[in-house]
Amino acid sequence: MLNQIVALLEAKENGLSLSEISRAVNAQPSAVLSMIELLVKKGKLLEIGPDGQCCTTCSVRAECNLLKARGRRYVAAALMSKN
Repeated sequence: MLNQIVALLEAKENGLSLSEISRAVNAQPSAVLSMIELLVKKGKLLEIGPDGQCCTTCSVRAECNLLKARGRRYVAAALMSKN
């Protein structure tokens, strides 16, 4: 399923939220979140905010009001390196 999540996000330039990914792979959000966290650690996915900016390296991520209001999104790391 890890490869399925990466392939799904490689096809989505603006990324997807946890709930969108869960629906697409037909799995519980809690299970998908664990897989996403692993893929982020491995460098396959990046966590982005609703504005499309990378949240993983942001120093104010924990206090970000935009992120709290609109939620995290995930994108394939390969897409971000192309931009």
